[in-house]
Amino acid sequence: MPTAQTQLDAQYNEMRWRILSLAADFDRIERYAGGTELLRVDPKLADLRRCVRELLSDLPGRAERVQQLLSDR
Repeated sequence: MPTAQTQLDAQYNEMRWRILSLAADFDRIERYAGGTELLRVDPKLADLRRCVRELLSDLPGRAERVQQLLSDR
């Protein structure tokens, strides 16, 4: 049976890539004309920021909470 350490070791590079990709996406949006303001006011980007905060949570169930944040209301 895998341990938490073996799971982390197996997934680390993929997780790192996904975080770097998301950071690059935010940077690209910010570089476009009006991007800085858009990052502050667009509700879609606000949802993504809330999702990132959920990822940093120590509470279990992050995936479910993120799914709820991104679901159609």
